[in-house]
Amino acid sequence: MKTFLKAHHKWLFPATIGLLVIGLVLIWLGLHQTILIDHKGETASLRSPALTLKGVLRDANISLEEADHVFPPDEGWFWNLDAINVRSSRSVTIQSPQDTLTLLTSEEIPANWMKELGIDLYPQDRLMLNGSIIDPEKPLPGEGAVFLQYEPAKAIILEIDDQQHLIHTQETSVGAALEMAGVTLEPQDRISPDLTTSVEESMVVSIRQAKTVSVVIGGETRTGLSAAATVGEALMDLGIPLQNLDHSIPAEGEPLPKNRQINIQRVSETVSIAIEEIPHTSEYIEDPETPLDQVSVIQPGQDAIFAARERVKFENDEVVWQETPVQWQASEAKEGLLGVGTKVEVKSAVVDGQTLEYFRTVSVYATSYSPCKSGVDRCLYGTASGMPVEKGVVAVTVDWFLAMRGQRVYIPGYGYGVIGDTGGGIPGTPWIDLAYSDDAYIPWGTWTTMYFLTPVPAWVPTFLSP
Repeated sequence: MKTFLKAHHKWLFPATIGLLVIGLVLIWLGLHQTILIDHKGETASLRSPALTLKGVLRDANISLEEADHVFPPDEGWFWNLDAINVRSSRSVTIQSPQDTLTLLTSEEIPANWMKELGIDLYPQDRLMLNGSIIDPEKPLPGEGAVFLQYEPAKAIILEIDDQQHLIHTQETSVGAALEMAGVTLEPQDRISPDLTTSVEESMVVSIRQAKTVSVVIGGETRTGLSAAATVGEALMDLGIPLQNLDHSIPAEGEPLPKNRQINIQRVSETVSIAIEEIPHTSEYIEDPETPLDQVSVIQPGQDAIFAARERVKFENDEVVWQETPVQWQASEAKEGLLGVGTKVEVKSAVVDGQTLEYFRTVSVYATSYSPCKSGVDRCLYGTASGMPVEKGVVAVTVDWFLAMRGQRVYIPGYGYGVIGDTGGGIPGTPWIDLAYSDDAYIPWGTWTTMYFLTPVPAWVPTFLSP
């Protein structure tokens, strides 16, 4: 061996060096790896002997910015790496109602951008790109700066009966916000503030849902829906308001009871006044300014009036209280002073085609008689004045005969006559009896007017009693 080395030592050393170099080259070539690099939406294949992530990226001429994202992460030496994903950072600007925020990020999901900026997204919040609403949970790939508009939803604290809920809305009115949130309202529900009220951040909207209310009135039960808090409000909702003296159990101003039942006591009160009138008396005197047969009031009289009041209170049509009648005299009797007319006025009229001049007219009930039709069992031909019983004689009561014997009169349908006889008359009725001969008798039995004709006698009775 030593001999061999001595014989060939001139070429053996250079050969060894050459083999060592070849070995090193083969080792270096064996260390090259084929790696897929995804960068800026493009995928390229690279063979690199680098054993670190930075070395591979350097071989690929990719420079990293501070906010760029590389997967897998740089963890020192590696071997047998198949792929590298590089997401370059980009500028993201968020325009909110209060501020403009800028972020340099390699994230592609908008919701993560908001989180990096310290903004929590709530339901109904809006992110818009170029005026169009985008889904914040979906990636927004691409290069270059991004400008988004952020419209946060307004929070509404919703109180439904005794429970609180938090809803978010982009609507402008309370009614629209509730509809968008799926809150159904019944006509009898009560809401505050009104549905047309503009939505404000963190506003409180209270809803009292209508529930069945029972009202018992005199044994009858009525039911209806009401969201009222008090008894009185519930009765108004059901169209059964308390009236006059009515009262409810519980009272009108108290909260609705748990069983939501109200009892109404219908209360009424009657006041009756009994009146007893005692007519007054009157004194009559002659009044020369008042025409005959008319009465004037010179001084009015006044009846005596006695009154009695009684009050009765009812609950559901049953008497619960009755007042002892209270009596008093409302007025005292006062005697009146009446004027009996004595003024004679001559007038004229055309009756039955006859022009009459008269000074008095009296409404009378007229009957008729003749010598043999006078109401007795024999014929009577004479009269109280000595005139025969024939047409033209008018019989009157004794009082009238004594006051007006011989007075000329005219009776429509009968003609001219003279007061010349007496008769029994009809008590309480101004009466006359018209005379006829037996062969010309015409029966009468009707009301008529008797005209007292001129000349006016020297004395005229002022009052003709029936």
